[in-house]
Amino acid sequence: MKKILLLLLLSVPLGALAQDLTGTWIGKGGGTTYIKLVIRHTKDTVFGYTYDEAIDDSWCRASFHGKYDKGALRLVGYGGVMIEQSGSHGTTTYNWRYSKEADGEYLRENLGARSLLDQLLGSRGEPQWLRRVSNKPQKLDSTMREVRKLQAPKPEPKPAPKPPAPKPKPEPKPAPKLPAPKPVPPAPKPVEPEKKIEPVKPAEPPVIVAPQLVKAKKERSSKLVRTILTEADSIRLFIYDNGEIDNDTVTVFYDDQVVLNKYMITDKAKVITLPISKDREHVVELFANNLGTIPPNTALVVIVAGKKRYELFASYDLKTNAKIVFRYGKEE
Repeated sequence: MKKILLLLLLSVPLGALAQDLTGTWIGKGGGTTYIKLVIRHTKDTVFGYTYDEAIDDSWCRASFHGKYDKGALRLVGYGGVMIEQSGSHGTTTYNWRYSKEADGEYLRENLGARSLLDQLLGSRGEPQWLRRVSNKPQKLDSTMREVRKLQAPKPEPKPAPKPPAPKPKPEPKPAPKLPAPKPVPPAPKPVEPEKKIEPVKPAEPPVIVAPQLVKAKKERSSKLVRTILTEADSIRLFIYDNGEIDNDTVTVFYDDQVVLNKYMITDKAKVITLPISKDREHVVELFANNLGTIPPNTALVVIVAGKKRYELFASYDLKTNAKIVFRYGKEE
């Protein structure tokens, strides 16, 4: 995104447990007047969405992903799908550090990770900072009143200088060392057995549903989200809720056959494996069974096809289906 985000670095005191960053964070800085970060943190993976407003009044919403190293307490990430924007925003990397202070939990920008040009010119302004306002991932929206309630955090206090170490007492002369024994040659490493290549899982069989559902799907128009070319013999679909869990349910059609019926989407992925033929076109359609509590139905669909990975933001309602087309061919 424009002049903000991204390569996350969390810093906590020695002996502290790894932090769970799931929730909503609000702040500003680094060329922005407002930032809202919605995070889901599972094991060593962090993903979610961000909204920011720049100094020139432009704005954007985008997804992001990161990996968390438990041993180093370090999280690196990158911008994902640009959902919507004004101006000329773009995704980039981000870098933050975590701290727990008297008035709450903060994510602060690691200034050392800025580019040399940014550090020399100071082109990104004051350091970015975010404060956790909720442990629940909220729906992305913009409201400057939220950030005005937060006061800019005080600079972190410098550690007190350590007292000079006492002069060491003279040590007695060590006893003469015995000759070291000859090293024992290391044992030969065991030969690892060859890894077996697991066969591609077959597609899930079609689900038997009432003919009224098939008729209702055909009566709605289908909006094309994307056409994907692939040379793989199968694809995998990962379906997540795009933001706040609001009881959305979806039925997934594959070539007019139901492969997932009335499934309530959550922040945990539902995985579907589907075959791809060389001699025909395949169509996946997402059909809304309801609108949840926050219409329309929206979902993040991650597709793995061969060596390619795609992230699609699908939106559909009681009049429109979301459609993804697959064709056999050289990957773009």
